[in-house]
Amino acid sequence: RVGTIMAAGRDTWSFVALLLASYTAGASAVRPSASVASRFACTGPCSVVRRGPAHRVAMVSERQIPGYKDTMKYFYTGPYDTETLPAIGVERFGPTISVEVGDFQPIAKTTALLTDEECRTFINEAERIAATSGWSTKRHGSFPTTDLPMQDLPESLDLLNTLLKERILPALGDSFSDALPGSMTNLRVADAFVVKYSAAGGQTELKPHRDGSVLSFNIALNECAEFEGGGTWFASIDRSLRIDRGEMVMHASGVLHAGHPITSGTRYILVGFVLLEGFQNYAMRFMNACWDN
Repeated sequence: RVGTIMAAGRDTWSFVALLLASYTAGASAVRPSASVASRFACTGPCSVVRRGPAHRVAMVSERQIPGYKDTMKYFYTGPYDTETLPAIGVERFGPTISVEVGDFQPIAKTTALLTDEECRTFINEAERIAATSGWSTKRHGSFPTTDLPMQDLPESLDLLNTLLKERILPALGDSFSDALPGSMTNLRVADAFVVKYSAAGGQTELKPHRDGSVLSFNIALNECAEFEGGGTWFASIDRSLRIDRGEMVMHASGVLHAGHPITSGTRYILVGFVLLEGFQNYAMRFMNACWDN
Protein backbone atom coordinates (compact mmCIF):
# COMPACT_ATOMS: atom_id res chain seq x y z
CA ARG A 1 0.00 0.00 0.00
CA VAL A 2 1.37 3.41 -0.95
CA GLY A 3 2.00 5.65 2.02
CA THR A 4 -0.11 5.70 5.14
CA ILE A 5 -3.78 6.36 4.47
CA MET A 6 -5.20 8.49 7.25
CA ALA A 7 -8.78 9.43 7.97
CA ALA A 8 -9.89 12.80 6.64
CA GLY A 9 -10.76 15.58 9.06
CA ARG A 10 -8.59 16.04 12.11
CA ASP A 11 -5.62 14.22 10.56
CA THR A 12 -5.70 16.60 7.61
CA TRP A 13 -4.90 19.46 9.97
CA SER A 14 -2.13 17.38 11.51
CA PHE A 15 -0.63 17.22 8.03
CA VAL A 16 -0.95 20.98 7.62
CA ALA A 17 0.86 21.58 10.92
CA LEU A 18 3.49 19.01 9.95
CA LEU A 19 3.92 20.68 6.58
CA LEU A 20 4.59 24.04 8.20
CA ALA A 21 6.93 22.56 10.80
CA SER A 22 8.96 20.73 8.15
CA TYR A 23 9.68 23.98 6.34
CA THR A 24 10.58 26.07 9.39
CA ALA A 25 12.64 23.55 11.35
CA GLY A 26 16.33 24.19 10.97
CA ALA A 27 15.65 27.13 8.67
CA SER A 28 18.68 28.75 7.08
CA ALA A 29 18.31 31.20 4.21
CA VAL A 30 21.20 31.62 1.82
CA ARG A 31 21.97 34.30 -0.70
CA PRO A 32 20.72 33.71 -4.24
CA SER A 33 23.02 33.18 -7.17
CA ALA A 34 24.04 36.26 -9.10
CA SER A 35 21.70 35.38 -11.98
CA VAL A 36 18.71 34.95 -9.70
CA ALA A 37 19.60 38.03 -7.68
CA SER A 38 19.78 40.20 -10.77
CA ARG A 39 16.56 38.75 -12.18
CA PHE A 40 14.55 39.38 -9.04
CA ALA A 41 16.47 42.26 -7.48
CA CYS A 42 17.03 40.40 -4.21
CA THR A 43 18.84 42.75 -1.87
CA GLY A 44 19.43 40.32 0.99
CA PRO A 45 18.89 36.72 2.01
CA CYS A 46 15.98 35.09 0.22
CA SER A 47 14.59 31.63 -0.18
CA VAL A 48 16.98 30.10 -2.69
CA VAL A 49 18.27 27.15 -0.69
CA ARG A 50 20.35 24.03 -0.65
CA ARG A 51 18.66 20.95 0.63
CA GLY A 52 20.00 19.23 3.73
CA PRO A 53 19.55 19.11 7.51
CA ALA A 54 21.08 22.57 7.94
CA HIS A 55 19.62 24.14 4.81
CA ARG A 56 15.86 24.56 4.74
CA VAL A 57 13.70 27.26 3.27
CA ALA A 58 13.29 29.92 5.92
CA MET A 59 9.72 30.71 4.93
CA VAL A 60 7.01 29.41 2.67
CA SER A 61 4.34 31.69 1.26
CA GLU A 62 1.84 30.93 4.03
CA ARG A 63 2.40 31.98 7.64
CA GLN A 64 -1.18 31.16 8.67
CA ILE A 65 -1.42 27.64 7.24
CA PRO A 66 -3.64 26.45 10.14
CA GLY A 67 -6.10 29.02 8.80
CA TYR A 68 -6.68 26.63 5.89
CA LYS A 69 -9.18 24.89 8.16
CA ASP A 70 -11.35 28.00 7.92
CA THR A 71 -10.81 28.75 4.23
CA MET A 72 -11.31 25.21 2.87
CA LYS A 73 -14.99 25.33 3.75
CA TYR A 74 -15.61 27.83 0.95
CA PHE A 75 -14.47 25.51 -1.83
CA TYR A 76 -15.96 22.56 -3.67
CA THR A 77 -15.34 19.20 -1.97
CA GLY A 78 -17.48 16.77 -3.97
CA PRO A 79 -16.57 14.21 -6.64
CA TYR A 80 -14.89 15.16 -9.90
CA ASP A 81 -13.68 13.27 -12.96
CA THR A 82 -12.26 13.83 -16.42
CA GLU A 83 -15.61 13.28 -18.16
CA THR A 84 -16.41 16.96 -17.64
CA LEU A 85 -12.95 18.12 -18.74
CA PRO A 86 -12.85 19.68 -22.22
CA ALA A 87 -10.15 18.66 -24.66
CA ILE A 88 -7.03 20.61 -23.67
CA GLY A 89 -3.35 20.36 -24.41
CA VAL A 90 -0.92 19.82 -21.54
CA GLU A 91 2.81 20.47 -21.78
CA ARG A 92 5.14 19.29 -19.02
CA PHE A 93 8.40 20.78 -17.75
CA GLY A 94 11.16 20.06 -15.27
CA PRO A 95 13.28 17.05 -14.36
CA THR A 96 11.69 13.65 -13.95
CA ILE A 97 11.09 12.91 -10.26
CA SER A 98 10.60 9.40 -8.90
CA VAL A 99 8.11 8.81 -6.09
CA GLU A 100 6.41 5.69 -4.76
CA VAL A 101 3.47 5.96 -7.14
CA GLY A 102 5.57 6.57 -10.25
CA ASP A 103 7.68 9.04 -12.21
CA PHE A 104 6.49 12.53 -13.09
CA GLN A 105 7.52 16.05 -14.06
CA PRO A 106 6.56 18.65 -11.44
CA ILE A 107 5.47 21.51 -13.72
CA ALA A 108 2.81 21.67 -16.43
CA LYS A 109 0.81 24.20 -18.38
CA THR A 110 -2.44 23.82 -20.30
CA THR A 111 -4.09 25.41 -23.26
CA ALA A 112 -7.19 27.51 -22.54
CA LEU A 113 -9.23 26.05 -19.68
CA LEU A 114 -11.44 29.10 -18.99
CA THR A 115 -13.38 31.20 -21.47
CA ASP A 116 -12.74 34.91 -21.99
CA GLU A 117 -16.07 35.72 -20.32
CA GLU A 118 -15.24 33.62 -17.26
CA CYS A 119 -11.88 35.35 -16.92
CA ARG A 120 -13.52 38.77 -17.14
CA THR A 121 -15.93 37.79 -14.35
CA PHE A 122 -13.03 37.37 -11.91
CA ILE A 123 -11.33 40.62 -12.94
CA ASN A 124 -14.46 42.74 -12.99
CA GLU A 125 -15.70 41.65 -9.56
CA ALA A 126 -12.24 42.00 -8.01
CA GLU A 127 -11.84 45.53 -9.32
CA ARG A 128 -15.38 46.44 -8.24
CA ILE A 129 -14.81 45.20 -4.68
CA ALA A 130 -11.33 46.73 -4.53
CA ALA A 131 -12.73 50.11 -5.55
CA THR A 132 -14.47 50.32 -2.16
CA SER A 133 -12.45 48.06 0.16
CA GLY A 134 -9.01 48.06 -1.49
CA TRP A 135 -6.69 45.19 -2.38
CA SER A 136 -5.17 43.04 0.37
CA THR A 137 -1.37 43.13 0.63
CA LYS A 138 -0.68 41.23 3.87
CA ARG A 139 -2.40 37.85 3.62
CA HIS A 140 0.62 35.72 2.79
CA GLY A 141 3.27 36.46 5.36
CA SER A 142 6.78 36.77 3.95
CA PHE A 143 5.62 36.53 0.32
CA PRO A 144 2.49 38.71 0.13
CA THR A 145 0.65 39.37 -3.10
CA THR A 146 -1.71 42.18 -3.99
CA ASP A 147 -4.85 40.10 -4.00
CA LEU A 148 -8.44 39.51 -2.93
CA PRO A 149 -9.48 36.17 -1.41
CA MET A 150 -12.25 34.31 -3.16
CA GLN A 151 -14.50 34.42 -0.09
CA ASP A 152 -14.69 38.21 -0.58
CA LEU A 153 -15.87 37.75 -4.17
CA PRO A 154 -19.25 35.92 -4.02
CA GLU A 155 -19.96 35.85 -7.77
CA SER A 156 -16.44 34.66 -8.53
CA LEU A 157 -16.58 32.06 -5.75
CA ASP A 158 -19.70 30.50 -7.26
CA LEU A 159 -18.02 30.40 -10.65
CA LEU A 160 -14.80 28.98 -9.23
CA ASN A 161 -16.61 26.15 -7.46
CA THR A 162 -18.24 25.15 -10.73
CA LEU A 163 -14.87 25.32 -12.47
CA LEU A 164 -13.21 23.28 -9.71
CA LYS A 165 -15.72 20.48 -10.17
CA GLU A 166 -15.82 20.45 -13.95
CA ARG A 167 -12.36 21.52 -15.11
CA ILE A 168 -9.68 22.58 -12.62
CA LEU A 169 -9.63 19.60 -10.23
CA PRO A 170 -10.02 17.07 -13.06
CA ALA A 171 -7.09 18.70 -14.89
CA LEU A 172 -4.93 18.71 -11.76
CA GLY A 173 -5.88 15.18 -10.77
CA ASP A 174 -5.28 13.76 -14.23
CA SER A 175 -1.96 15.58 -14.68
CA PHE A 176 -0.57 14.34 -11.35
CA SER A 177 -2.12 10.87 -11.32
CA ASP A 178 1.37 9.37 -11.79
CA ALA A 179 2.57 11.06 -8.61
CA LEU A 180 -0.32 11.31 -6.13
CA PRO A 181 -2.56 8.54 -4.83
CA GLY A 182 -6.13 9.78 -4.63
CA SER A 183 -5.46 12.54 -7.15
CA MET A 184 -8.86 11.95 -8.77
CA THR A 185 -10.78 11.86 -5.47
CA ASN A 186 -8.99 13.70 -2.68
CA LEU A 187 -7.68 17.03 -3.96
CA ARG A 188 -9.06 19.92 -1.90
CA VAL A 189 -8.52 23.64 -2.48
CA ALA A 190 -7.30 25.32 0.71
CA ASP A 191 -7.04 28.90 -0.55
CA ALA A 192 -7.80 30.75 -3.79
CA PHE A 193 -7.49 34.41 -4.69
CA VAL A 194 -7.22 36.91 -7.54
CA VAL A 195 -3.78 38.54 -7.82
CA LYS A 196 -3.05 41.87 -9.48
CA TYR A 197 0.40 42.87 -10.72
CA SER A 198 0.68 46.47 -11.92
CA ALA A 199 3.67 48.30 -13.35
CA ALA A 200 1.97 51.63 -12.58
CA GLY A 201 3.05 51.88 -8.94
CA GLY A 202 1.77 48.48 -7.77
CA GLN A 203 3.34 45.09 -7.11
CA THR A 204 5.31 43.95 -10.15
CA GLU A 205 6.81 40.63 -9.02
CA LEU A 206 6.95 37.95 -6.33
CA LYS A 207 10.34 36.77 -5.06
CA PRO A 208 11.40 33.08 -5.25
CA HIS A 209 9.51 30.93 -2.75
CA ARG A 210 7.72 27.64 -2.17
CA ASP A 211 4.01 27.35 -1.43
CA GLY A 212 2.55 25.82 1.73
CA SER A 213 0.44 23.19 -0.05
CA VAL A 214 0.82 20.05 -2.17
CA LEU A 215 -0.14 21.43 -5.59
CA SER A 216 -0.50 25.01 -6.82
CA PHE A 217 -2.15 26.45 -9.88
CA ASN A 218 -2.46 29.85 -11.48
CA ILE A 219 -4.71 30.84 -14.37
CA ALA A 220 -4.11 33.88 -16.56
CA LEU A 221 -7.14 36.19 -16.47
CA ASN A 222 -6.06 38.73 -19.07
CA GLU A 223 -4.19 38.64 -22.35
CA CYS A 224 -0.39 38.67 -22.52
CA ALA A 225 -0.65 41.65 -24.86
CA GLU A 226 -1.82 43.77 -21.90
CA PHE A 227 1.55 43.62 -20.12
CA GLU A 228 5.27 43.09 -20.71
CA GLY A 229 7.22 40.46 -18.82
CA GLY A 230 5.41 38.35 -16.26
CA GLY A 231 4.86 34.62 -16.11
CA THR A 232 5.90 32.09 -13.47
CA TRP A 233 9.65 31.53 -13.15
CA PHE A 234 10.87 28.09 -12.06
CA ALA A 235 14.37 27.48 -10.74
CA SER A 236 14.62 23.92 -12.11
CA ILE A 237 14.17 25.08 -15.71
CA ASP A 238 15.57 28.60 -15.19
CA ARG A 239 12.87 30.21 -17.27
CA SER A 240 9.52 31.91 -16.96
CA LEU A 241 6.41 30.22 -18.31
CA ARG A 242 4.04 32.79 -19.80
CA ILE A 243 0.44 31.83 -20.39
CA ASP A 244 -2.36 33.64 -22.18
CA ARG A 245 -5.89 34.32 -20.95
CA GLY A 246 -7.66 31.19 -19.70
CA GLU A 247 -4.53 29.00 -19.69
CA MET A 248 -3.24 27.38 -16.49
CA VAL A 249 0.15 26.63 -14.96
CA MET A 250 0.10 23.86 -12.35
CA HIS A 251 3.01 22.56 -10.31
CA ALA A 252 4.14 20.76 -7.19
CA SER A 253 3.99 23.44 -4.50
CA GLY A 254 7.44 22.55 -3.17
CA VAL A 255 9.35 23.55 -6.31
CA LEU A 256 11.11 26.90 -6.11
CA HIS A 257 9.25 29.45 -8.22
CA ALA A 258 8.53 33.17 -8.49
CA GLY A 259 6.31 35.74 -10.14
CA HIS A 260 8.52 37.12 -12.93
CA PRO A 261 8.51 40.95 -12.99
CA ILE A 262 6.25 42.83 -15.34
CA THR A 263 7.69 46.02 -16.80
CA SER A 264 4.50 47.58 -18.18
CA GLY A 265 0.76 47.10 -18.04
CA THR A 266 -1.34 45.03 -15.63
CA ARG A 267 -1.42 41.26 -15.11
CA TYR A 268 -4.26 39.40 -13.37
CA ILE A 269 -4.10 35.75 -12.30
CA LEU A 270 -6.29 33.36 -10.34
CA VAL A 271 -4.17 31.39 -7.84
CA GLY A 272 -5.11 28.27 -5.88
CA PHE A 273 -3.34 26.17 -3.23
CA VAL A 274 -4.39 22.51 -3.11
CA LEU A 275 -4.01 19.81 -0.43
CA LEU A 276 -4.24 16.02 -0.77
CA GLU A 277 -6.78 15.16 1.90
CA GLY A 278 -6.29 11.90 3.76
CA PHE A 279 -2.75 11.16 2.52
CA GLN A 280 -0.70 13.56 4.62
CA ASN A 281 2.24 11.23 5.29
CA TYR A 282 2.62 10.48 1.61
CA ALA A 283 2.12 14.15 0.77
CA MET A 284 5.09 15.02 2.98
CA ARG A 285 7.29 12.53 1.12
CA PHE A 286 6.04 13.94 -2.16
CA MET A 287 6.98 17.46 -1.04
CA ASN A 288 10.45 16.30 0.00
CA ALA A 289 10.97 14.62 -3.37
CA CYS A 290 10.12 17.90 -5.13
CA TRP A 291 12.31 20.06 -2.92
CA ASP A 292 15.33 20.31 -5.20
CA ASN A 293 13.32 20.41 -8.41
